[in-house]
Amino acid sequence: MSSHQTQTSPNRAAKKSPTATMTLDLIDIILKDHKPIKKLIKIMKDEDASFEEKKDAFEEFAPTLKSHAVPEEKTFYVRMKEDKDTALYGLEGDVEHRLADQLCEELKRERNKEMFTAKVKVLAELVKHHIEEEEDDMLPDFKKDSSADERSELGQLYL
Repeated sequence: MSSHQTQTSPNRAAKKSPTATMTLDLIDIILKDHKPIKKLIKIMKDEDASFEEKKDAFEEFAPTLKSHAVPEEKTFYVRMKEDKDTALYGLEGDVEHRLADQLCEELKRERNKEMFTAKVKVLAELVKHHIEEEEDDMLPDFKKDSSADERSELGQLYL
């Protein structure tokens, strides 16, 4: 029964795709993707959260971040790097993504609770800073310098 569920889940997810009811504007999609990541960051940075809570948050965070970062790199950052005025944004974003990937891989192997706690906090701070830069600087600049059609086309590619 579980193998049947595994086989049908992707199809059901595809049928319930939010694309039919939501905007395809790349900016809106990125902002929506940031919401669950921000919630997990709060837990990972929370001084009062237990090790288990932080570990559980990280285990949800890592694949959520990856599923956001990869399409963002292939759409938004490619577009940023094509324009000399925004190329540095795209390059910085790529670097921050690589650092987050590296920390995620280290955390998956980390067995020392104190070192895990330290690394997960640094990861959370890095990604929080990254999201703030995107939301405060990159996305508003991109909105000014792009058309709704371009953002929609990139949104389709992202999804």
